[in-house]
Amino acid sequence: MLRIRKIVLIVTLLCPLTVLAEDGKAQKEFFLLRGLKWVKTLIDSSAVAKVDRDYIGQPKRPWSVELRSDANQATERMNAEWTNANGKPVEVSTKTTNGFSTSLGIWAGYRGYGLGYSRELTHGDGSTFSIGAMGGSFGLNFKISSYRSSQPDFTLGLDIDGSKEQINERIDLDDPVKVRSVFLDAYYMFNGRHFSYAAAYDQSLIQKRSAGSLMAGAMFYHTRVAFDDDSNWPLCYVLNDVGRVKLTQASLGAGYAYNWVPARGLLVSIMAMPMLTLYNRMQVYSYNFLRKSDGTNIYLLDKDEFVELDTGDVELREWKVENTNNKVTWNFDARLSVSYNWSRVYMRLYGHYNRFRYSNDDVNGRLTDWTAYAALGFRF
Repeated sequence: MLRIRKIVLIVTLLCPLTVLAEDGKAQKEFFLLRGLKWVKTLIDSSAVAKVDRDYIGQPKRPWSVELRSDANQATERMNAEWTNANGKPVEVSTKTTNGFSTSLGIWAGYRGYGLGYSRELTHGDGSTFSIGAMGGSFGLNFKISSYRSSQPDFTLGLDIDGSKEQINERIDLDDPVKVRSVFLDAYYMFNGRHFSYAAAYDQSLIQKRSAGSLMAGAMFYHTRVAFDDDSNWPLCYVLNDVGRVKLTQASLGAGYAYNWVPARGLLVSIMAMPMLTLYNRMQVYSYNFLRKSDGTNIYLLDKDEFVELDTGDVELREWKVENTNNKVTWNFDARLSVSYNWSRVYMRLYGHYNRFRYSNDDVNGRLTDWTAYAALGFRF
């Protein structure tokens, strides 16, 4: 009898705790569901809160899946000028590229917010990570890309007896040129009531009538070009002893974007924005050439010595880092998109182009990057 009373007492004490635990779990689930519902309502309403529904519409089906095929090419050119031992001018130019890189991927999301995955098809020498967010009147893009080039194009211009001779070759490097870039840009459209950035670039909204908008934008770019491995000393030598370059630029600009609707469901969007680069700094790393056998410095002024040296006999050692003063310059950003909407299906063709220049007393160069892709989307 005493044992039964103990069991009843224990059950009586534990029952309120069980109820409290269940209530706590239910409250957590309740608040989680309310939070998700609040986010969903915010996404649904914010994109069309202040738009003219005669110009901009929202698809009834919020979820979408896209199949994407991307193509990209990044190119870096570097130039240098110097005078040889005979007092003749020498012009040197190199060009590296990641090749024509293509990939196939899939993306899934809600009202334009989602995640994607892509896989390289052409076994290119580079990799890219990108993420973007788009609203009715704003856009944000972030990208990190890198590639290696073991076969840069090399151009050497010489003045021989008053006539200019040019040598063009594709050279093989044991250690590739390494290029890594970080890119961030953001836009704001002033005519968000009639013009939709999202309608052109992710189809989470639909542009019903043609409209344009003035826009403001900001852009940040940082890149590093490095070829300072010991085996690359001949390339470093002809580029005025430079073996690594770092460039950082920040720009502000204003431009115009236009969404043209020539027929129902069809949209052609173009954007162009000149930019003023207010922050533009460059770091240039120069190197000495040392004999590996005894560590002595090699002054490569004698052409015969330059020919006799073997790649494995030389060691590069950093001796100077030059930081250039801020140089205000200009740049531009351009985008193009063509899309077509059905009720459940949509397609999009997209192109984006960027260009960045740099220079100091030793070298100057230009980096260009273009991206194009096709997407086929399904709404549900």
